[in-house]
Amino acid sequence: MNNGVFGLKGQKILITGASSGIGRATAQLAAAQGAICIINGRDGTRLDETLPTLEGEGHIAIASDLTPENCSVLVKEAVAKAGLLNGFVHCAGIEKTLPFRMTELSDLHEIMSINLDAYWEITKEILKKKNHEPQKLSVVAISSVAGQYGAAGNTAYAASKGALISLTKSLAAEYAGQGIRFNCVCPGYVNTPMLGNVKRLYRTEQDFTNAIVKKHLLGLGEPDDVASAVVYLLSVAAKWLTGSVMNVDGGYNL
Repeated sequence: MNNGVFGLKGQKILITGASSGIGRATAQLAAAQGAICIINGRDGTRLDETLPTLEGEGHIAIASDLTPENCSVLVKEAVAKAGLLNGFVHCAGIEKTLPFRMTELSDLHEIMSINLDAYWEITKEILKKKNHEPQKLSVVAISSVAGQYGAAGNTAYAASKGALISLTKSLAAEYAGQGIRFNCVCPGYVNTPMLGNVKRLYRTEQDFTNAIVKKHLLGLGEPDDVASAVVYLLSVAAKWLTGSVMNVDGGYNL
């Protein structure tokens, strides 16, 4: 455990999407740095599998869908069980890999509900003074390079991630006076279950490599690569960072 400026000793961090991928890796690294993690995910079984992998004590798992009503309840339950929050990381996200001509407005709304709306609702509840420690709150949104550069076959997902960047910047400007920080991490393509959906767009593994893998000069990423950036932004080491968009993408599109 790091007790210096990069440590999170005693910090209460709410993490959505923590049952797998980037969310799970973030919870594991935050716990290793001394944080008390309140982890959330839809799949209670996988969430319960994550919980014993977290170093330290006092971690809490809350399984729920991120409907508007549940978002408020999630924060209230987290605070009731762990105390005032110091951080929030929105890793929960969904996508539908479809050509634009086959993507319906209902698909966009479904994706927005998790990728953007849930972040909005949870953040709004956390910002109430009764739910966070004053001058000690850091919020990190997981966006994507798709939100910056676009992504063929993932228009709705890219739109949601672009909106997440804009919302985070606006919140950073609005709440800087209260010492509350908002930052965004934009991963490139990472080895998570979601990557399999992208691969299905391509006829062969070589087509996928040519179109996606070769854009990453350092190769595809791992969840731990993104988690390191997130934990840094949560820590005191990043106390002068707000409104930033940190690309963690292996040199994507350079």
